[in-house]
Amino acid sequence: MLHLATIGSGSIVDLFLDAVEKTEGIALEAAYSRTKERAVEFAKKHGASKGYSDLDTMLADGEIDCVYVASPNSLHYGYAKRALLAGKHVICEKPFVGSASEAEELFALAAGKKVFLMEAITVLHMPNFKCVQEWLSEIGPVRLANFNYSQYSSRYDAYLEGRLTNVFDPKFAGGALMDINVYNLHAAAGLFGMPKEAHYFANRGFNGIDCSGTAVLSYDGFVCTCMGAKDCDGDNRAVIEGEKGYIVVREAGNLWGSAELFLRNGERKSVGYDLSLNRMAYEAADFVQAIETRDEKSIRSWQEETLLVMGILDRLQAG
Repeated sequence: MLHLATIGSGSIVDLFLDAVEKTEGIALEAAYSRTKERAVEFAKKHGASKGYSDLDTMLADGEIDCVYVASPNSLHYGYAKRALLAGKHVICEKPFVGSASEAEELFALAAGKKVFLMEAITVLHMPNFKCVQEWLSEIGPVRLANFNYSQYSSRYDAYLEGRLTNVFDPKFAGGALMDINVYNLHAAAGLFGMPKEAHYFANRGFNGIDCSGTAVLSYDGFVCTCMGAKDCDGDNRAVIEGEKGYIVVREAGNLWGSAELFLRNGERKSVGYDLSLNRMAYEAADFVQAIETRDEKSIRSWQEETLLVMGILDRLQAG
Protein backbone atom coordinates (compact mmCIF):
# COMPACT_ATOMS: atom_id res chain seq x y z
CA MET A 1 0.00 0.00 0.00
CA LEU A 2 1.31 3.42 -1.02
CA HIS A 3 0.77 6.14 1.56
CA LEU A 4 0.31 9.49 -0.20
CA ALA A 5 0.83 13.08 0.88
CA THR A 6 -0.38 16.09 -1.08
CA ILE A 7 1.09 19.54 -1.62
CA GLY A 8 -1.65 21.91 -2.76
CA SER A 9 -5.36 22.06 -2.09
CA GLY A 10 -6.94 23.27 -5.33
CA SER A 11 -9.71 21.60 -7.30
CA ILE A 12 -7.23 19.43 -9.22
CA VAL A 13 -6.14 17.87 -5.92
CA ASP A 14 -9.76 17.10 -5.03
CA LEU A 15 -10.16 15.37 -8.39
CA PHE A 16 -6.94 13.41 -8.02
CA LEU A 17 -7.86 12.28 -4.50
CA ASP A 18 -11.26 11.17 -5.75
CA ALA A 19 -9.35 8.96 -8.21
CA VAL A 20 -7.08 7.75 -5.40
CA GLU A 21 -10.11 6.73 -3.35
CA LYS A 22 -11.25 4.58 -6.28
CA THR A 23 -7.80 3.00 -6.82
CA GLU A 24 -6.53 -0.06 -4.99
CA GLY A 25 -3.08 0.07 -3.41
CA ILE A 26 -2.96 3.76 -2.51
CA ALA A 27 -4.41 5.92 0.25
CA LEU A 28 -4.05 9.49 1.48
CA GLU A 29 -1.84 9.74 4.57
CA ALA A 30 -1.35 13.49 4.93
CA ALA A 31 -1.88 16.92 3.40
CA TYR A 32 0.36 19.99 3.41
CA SER A 33 -0.82 23.58 3.26
CA ARG A 34 0.65 26.90 4.33
CA THR A 35 -1.61 27.00 7.39
CA LYS A 36 -2.14 24.16 9.84
CA GLU A 37 -5.89 24.77 9.92
CA ARG A 38 -6.21 24.47 6.15
CA ALA A 39 -3.98 21.37 6.05
CA VAL A 40 -5.98 19.55 8.73
CA GLU A 41 -9.28 20.57 7.16
CA PHE A 42 -8.23 19.34 3.72
CA ALA A 43 -6.84 16.05 5.06
CA LYS A 44 -10.03 15.32 7.01
CA LYS A 45 -12.12 16.12 3.95
CA HIS A 46 -10.43 13.19 2.21
CA GLY A 47 -10.32 10.78 5.13
CA ALA A 48 -6.80 11.39 6.45
CA SER A 49 -5.83 12.48 9.94
CA LYS A 50 -2.53 14.28 9.32
CA GLY A 51 -2.29 17.91 8.27
CA TYR A 52 1.08 19.67 8.06
CA SER A 53 2.03 23.32 7.68
CA ASP A 54 5.77 22.57 7.94
CA LEU A 55 6.98 20.80 4.81
CA ASP A 56 10.19 19.40 6.30
CA THR A 57 8.22 17.80 9.12
CA MET A 58 5.86 16.18 6.65
CA LEU A 59 8.69 14.91 4.47
CA ALA A 60 10.32 13.38 7.56
CA ASP A 61 7.17 11.32 8.22
CA GLY A 62 8.28 7.72 7.68
CA GLU A 63 4.74 6.58 6.92
CA ILE A 64 4.63 8.64 3.72
CA ASP A 65 5.86 6.89 0.57
CA CYS A 66 4.79 9.25 -2.19
CA VAL A 67 4.11 12.98 -2.60
CA TYR A 68 1.68 14.50 -5.09
CA VAL A 69 2.74 18.05 -6.02
CA ALA A 70 -0.03 20.34 -7.24
CA SER A 71 1.22 23.74 -6.12
CA PRO A 72 1.33 26.83 -8.38
CA ASN A 73 3.34 25.96 -11.49
CA SER A 74 6.48 27.90 -10.61
CA LEU A 75 6.82 26.00 -7.32
CA HIS A 76 6.76 22.48 -8.79
CA TYR A 77 10.53 22.21 -9.15
CA GLY A 78 11.33 23.23 -5.58
CA TYR A 79 8.71 21.06 -3.93
CA ALA A 80 9.52 18.03 -6.08
CA LYS A 81 13.23 18.36 -5.36
CA ARG A 82 12.67 18.54 -1.60
CA ALA A 83 10.45 15.46 -1.69
CA LEU A 84 12.99 13.51 -3.75
CA LEU A 85 15.81 14.47 -1.39
CA ALA A 86 13.65 13.08 1.43
CA GLY A 87 13.48 9.76 -0.40
CA LYS A 88 9.85 9.97 -1.51
CA HIS A 89 8.34 8.98 -4.84
CA VAL A 90 6.86 12.05 -6.54
CA ILE A 91 3.87 12.58 -8.81
CA CYS A 92 4.09 16.15 -10.11
CA GLU A 93 1.20 17.93 -11.80
CA LYS A 94 1.53 19.48 -15.22
CA PRO A 95 3.28 21.59 -16.34
CA PHE A 96 6.08 19.50 -14.90
CA VAL A 97 8.71 22.18 -14.18
CA GLY A 98 10.03 25.34 -15.81
CA SER A 99 12.54 23.93 -18.29
CA ALA A 100 14.00 20.76 -19.77
CA SER A 101 17.20 21.25 -17.76
CA GLU A 102 15.22 21.31 -14.51
CA ALA A 103 13.41 18.13 -15.56
CA GLU A 104 16.68 16.38 -16.37
CA GLU A 105 18.12 17.38 -13.00
CA LEU A 106 15.12 16.01 -11.11
CA PHE A 107 15.05 12.74 -13.04
CA ALA A 108 18.75 12.23 -12.31
CA LEU A 109 18.13 12.99 -8.63
CA ALA A 110 15.26 10.48 -8.51
CA ALA A 111 17.44 7.81 -10.09
CA GLY A 112 20.20 8.49 -7.57
CA LYS A 113 17.74 8.21 -4.69
CA LYS A 114 16.20 5.05 -6.23
CA VAL A 115 12.72 6.56 -6.18
CA PHE A 116 10.32 7.32 -9.01
CA LEU A 117 9.29 10.70 -10.41
CA MET A 118 6.34 11.05 -12.78
CA GLU A 119 4.34 13.85 -14.38
CA ALA A 120 0.58 13.72 -13.83
CA ILE A 121 -0.63 14.21 -17.39
CA THR A 122 -3.95 12.49 -18.05
CA VAL A 123 -3.67 12.29 -21.85
CA LEU A 124 -0.99 9.60 -21.97
CA HIS A 125 -2.98 7.25 -19.73
CA MET A 126 -6.39 7.58 -21.38
CA PRO A 127 -7.49 4.39 -23.19
CA ASN A 128 -8.72 6.26 -26.27
CA PHE A 129 -5.40 8.06 -26.69
CA LYS A 130 -3.81 4.63 -27.03
CA CYS A 131 -6.42 3.73 -29.67
CA VAL A 132 -5.52 6.83 -31.68
CA GLN A 133 -1.85 5.89 -31.49
CA GLU A 134 -2.74 2.54 -33.05
CA TRP A 135 -4.97 4.11 -35.72
CA LEU A 136 -2.29 6.47 -37.02
CA SER A 137 -0.81 3.84 -39.32
CA GLU A 138 -4.22 3.31 -40.95
CA ILE A 139 -4.69 6.89 -42.17
CA GLY A 140 -1.41 6.89 -44.08
CA PRO A 141 1.06 9.76 -44.03
CA VAL A 142 -0.25 12.53 -41.79
CA ARG A 143 -0.74 15.84 -43.61
CA LEU A 144 -2.49 18.05 -41.04
CA ALA A 145 -3.24 17.88 -37.33
CA ASN A 146 -5.08 20.27 -35.03
CA PHE A 147 -5.65 19.99 -31.28
CA ASN A 148 -7.87 22.49 -29.46
CA TYR A 149 -8.46 22.92 -25.73
CA SER A 150 -10.24 26.17 -24.88
CA GLN A 151 -11.82 26.69 -21.47
CA TYR A 152 -13.04 30.05 -20.14
CA SER A 153 -11.27 30.34 -16.81
CA SER A 154 -13.29 30.87 -13.64
CA ARG A 155 -10.62 33.45 -12.76
CA TYR A 156 -10.68 35.36 -16.05
CA ASP A 157 -13.37 37.85 -14.99
CA ALA A 158 -11.25 38.80 -11.98
CA TYR A 159 -8.28 39.20 -14.32
CA LEU A 160 -10.29 41.55 -16.54
CA GLU A 161 -10.95 43.65 -13.43
CA GLY A 162 -7.21 43.86 -12.79
CA ARG A 163 -7.09 41.29 -9.97
CA LEU A 164 -4.26 38.78 -10.47
CA THR A 165 -4.45 35.13 -9.52
CA ASN A 166 -1.72 32.53 -9.98
CA VAL A 167 -3.02 31.20 -13.30
CA PHE A 168 -2.73 34.65 -14.91
CA ASP A 169 0.50 35.70 -13.22
CA PRO A 170 3.85 35.28 -15.04
CA LYS A 171 5.61 35.03 -11.66
CA PHE A 172 3.80 31.74 -11.06
CA ALA A 173 4.33 30.44 -14.64
CA GLY A 174 0.66 30.89 -15.42
CA GLY A 175 -0.96 31.40 -18.80
CA ALA A 176 -2.69 29.37 -21.47
CA LEU A 177 0.43 27.65 -22.83
CA MET A 178 1.52 26.18 -19.51
CA ASP A 179 -1.89 25.56 -17.96
CA ILE A 180 -4.05 24.47 -20.92
CA ASN A 181 -2.08 24.01 -24.12
CA VAL A 182 0.43 21.72 -22.41
CA TYR A 183 -2.15 18.91 -22.77
CA ASN A 184 -2.13 19.43 -26.54
CA LEU A 185 1.66 19.44 -26.61
CA HIS A 186 1.71 16.12 -24.78
CA ALA A 187 -0.72 14.70 -27.31
CA ALA A 188 1.42 15.91 -30.21
CA ALA A 189 4.63 14.62 -28.64
CA GLY A 190 3.04 11.28 -27.79
CA LEU A 191 1.83 10.82 -31.36
CA PHE A 192 4.49 12.52 -33.48
CA GLY A 193 7.60 13.10 -31.34
CA MET A 194 9.81 16.19 -31.40
CA PRO A 195 8.95 18.74 -34.14
CA LYS A 196 11.56 20.22 -36.44
CA GLU A 197 10.35 23.73 -35.61
CA ALA A 198 8.08 25.17 -32.92
CA HIS A 199 6.57 28.66 -32.72
CA TYR A 200 3.99 30.21 -30.40
CA PHE A 201 1.56 32.98 -31.33
CA ALA A 202 -0.15 34.39 -28.23
CA ASN A 203 -2.96 36.77 -27.35
CA ARG A 204 -1.55 38.59 -24.34
CA GLY A 205 -3.32 40.43 -21.54
CA PHE A 206 -2.47 43.65 -19.73
CA ASN A 207 0.42 42.09 -17.77
CA GLY A 208 1.89 40.21 -20.73
CA ILE A 209 0.41 36.82 -19.82
CA ASP A 210 -0.83 34.67 -22.69
CA CYS A 211 -4.59 34.37 -22.21
CA SER A 212 -4.83 32.25 -25.35
CA GLY A 213 -2.57 31.21 -28.19
CA THR A 214 -1.61 28.77 -30.90
CA ALA A 215 1.55 26.67 -31.05
CA VAL A 216 2.62 25.70 -34.56
CA LEU A 217 4.73 22.56 -34.72
CA SER A 218 6.40 21.60 -38.00
CA TYR A 219 7.12 17.94 -38.74
CA ASP A 220 8.37 16.19 -41.86
CA GLY A 221 5.46 16.39 -44.31
CA PHE A 222 2.90 18.11 -42.09
CA VAL A 223 2.10 20.87 -39.63
CA CYS A 224 0.38 20.42 -36.28
CA THR A 225 -1.40 23.33 -34.60
CA CYS A 226 -2.13 23.31 -30.87
CA MET A 227 -4.69 25.86 -29.71
CA GLY A 228 -5.24 26.64 -26.03
CA ALA A 229 -7.32 29.34 -24.36
CA LYS A 230 -8.32 30.55 -20.92
CA ASP A 231 -10.25 33.56 -22.23
CA CYS A 232 -12.86 31.76 -24.36
CA ASP A 233 -14.63 28.44 -24.76
CA GLY A 234 -14.32 26.27 -27.84
CA ASP A 235 -15.05 22.95 -29.49
CA ASN A 236 -12.40 20.91 -27.75
CA ARG A 237 -11.48 18.27 -30.23
CA ALA A 238 -8.52 16.82 -32.08
CA VAL A 239 -8.46 16.19 -35.83
CA ILE A 240 -5.64 14.29 -37.53
CA GLU A 241 -5.79 14.08 -41.32
CA GLY A 242 -3.86 11.63 -43.48
CA GLU A 243 -3.81 10.58 -47.13
CA LYS A 244 -5.98 7.51 -46.46
CA GLY A 245 -8.37 8.96 -43.89
CA TYR A 246 -8.75 11.02 -40.76
CA ILE A 247 -9.31 10.73 -37.01
CA VAL A 248 -11.63 12.88 -34.90
CA VAL A 249 -11.42 12.94 -31.11
CA ARG A 250 -14.29 14.47 -29.16
CA GLU A 251 -13.62 15.93 -25.72
CA ALA A 252 -9.92 16.37 -26.43
CA GLY A 253 -7.62 18.45 -24.24
CA ASN A 254 -7.22 16.79 -20.85
CA LEU A 255 -9.67 13.96 -21.56
CA TRP A 256 -9.36 12.43 -25.03
CA GLY A 257 -12.87 11.01 -24.93
CA SER A 258 -14.75 9.33 -27.76
CA ALA A 259 -12.82 8.94 -31.01
CA GLU A 260 -13.70 8.03 -34.59
CA LEU A 261 -11.66 6.80 -37.55
CA PHE A 262 -12.86 7.56 -41.10
CA LEU A 263 -11.03 5.92 -44.00
CA ARG A 264 -11.37 6.84 -47.67
CA ASN A 265 -12.33 3.25 -48.50
CA GLY A 266 -15.48 3.68 -46.40
CA GLU A 267 -14.31 1.85 -43.31
CA ARG A 268 -15.29 3.35 -39.95
CA LYS A 269 -14.20 2.68 -36.38
CA SER A 270 -15.23 4.31 -33.13
CA VAL A 271 -14.57 4.08 -29.39
CA GLY A 272 -16.71 5.69 -26.71
CA TYR A 273 -16.07 7.13 -23.28
CA ASP A 274 -18.28 7.43 -20.20
CA LEU A 275 -18.01 11.10 -19.25
CA SER A 276 -19.07 10.29 -15.68
CA LEU A 277 -15.73 8.54 -15.08
CA ASN A 278 -12.92 10.38 -13.31
CA ARG A 279 -10.29 10.92 -16.01
CA MET A 280 -7.49 10.86 -13.42
CA ALA A 281 -8.28 7.30 -12.32
CA TYR A 282 -6.31 5.87 -15.26
CA GLU A 283 -3.08 7.65 -14.40
CA ALA A 284 -3.52 6.91 -10.69
CA ALA A 285 -3.83 3.18 -11.40
CA ASP A 286 -0.83 3.27 -13.77
CA PHE A 287 1.34 5.07 -11.20
CA VAL A 288 0.45 2.66 -8.38
CA GLN A 289 1.19 -0.39 -10.50
CA ALA A 290 4.46 1.04 -11.80
CA ILE A 291 5.71 1.96 -8.32
CA GLU A 292 4.63 -1.28 -6.66
CA THR A 293 6.18 -3.47 -9.38
CA ARG A 294 9.15 -1.12 -9.94
CA ASP A 295 8.26 -0.96 -13.61
CA GLU A 296 11.24 1.12 -14.68
CA LYS A 297 10.46 0.68 -18.38
CA SER A 298 7.07 2.41 -18.13
CA ILE A 299 8.37 5.12 -15.85
CA ARG A 300 11.29 5.82 -18.17
CA SER A 301 8.89 6.11 -21.14
CA TRP A 302 6.77 8.65 -19.24
CA GLN A 303 9.88 10.59 -18.28
CA GLU A 304 11.07 10.65 -21.88
CA GLU A 305 7.68 12.03 -22.93
CA THR A 306 7.96 14.73 -20.27
CA LEU A 307 11.44 15.68 -21.49
CA LEU A 308 10.10 15.91 -25.06
CA VAL A 309 7.36 18.31 -24.00
CA MET A 310 9.68 20.36 -21.79
CA GLY A 311 12.00 20.68 -24.79
CA ILE A 312 9.11 21.90 -26.94
CA LEU A 313 8.05 24.37 -24.25
CA ASP A 314 11.60 25.71 -24.05
CA ARG A 315 11.54 26.41 -27.77
CA LEU A 316 8.07 27.96 -27.73
CA GLN A 317 8.89 30.28 -24.84
CA ALA A 318 12.21 31.28 -26.38
CA GLY A 319 10.32 32.60 -29.39
